[in-house]
Amino acid sequence: MDDITIRSTDVLAKIQPPLTSSSTERAPAGDFGDLLKSAIEQVNAIQHESGRLEDSVARGESMNIHQAIITGEKAGLSFNLMMKVRNKLLEAYQEVLRMQV
Repeated sequence: MDDITIRSTDVLAKIQPPLTSSSTERAPAGDFGDLLKSAIEQVNAIQHESGRLEDSVARGESMNIHQAIITGEKAGLSFNLMMKVRNKLLEAYQEVLRMQV
């Protein structure tokens, strides 16, 4: 069996800062469930923004097609990453269930 190294989630916080009212504020350290919920909420926000921009371009209100396409790709990539994390979590859970005590 491969060795698994668990790294700090602070690396994730440096990549994507939490959604707060001020960039200097940091979200309080929570458990894994809170981290996962926050990540899902960020993906949801990105998808809503993408939909809003695409609708705006489709109605002719905005001519910023490039930004709409970039935001759409960002939404797609973030959703794919979320699904890969979900699949890995399910695999880990199933592996734990198969363990003999």
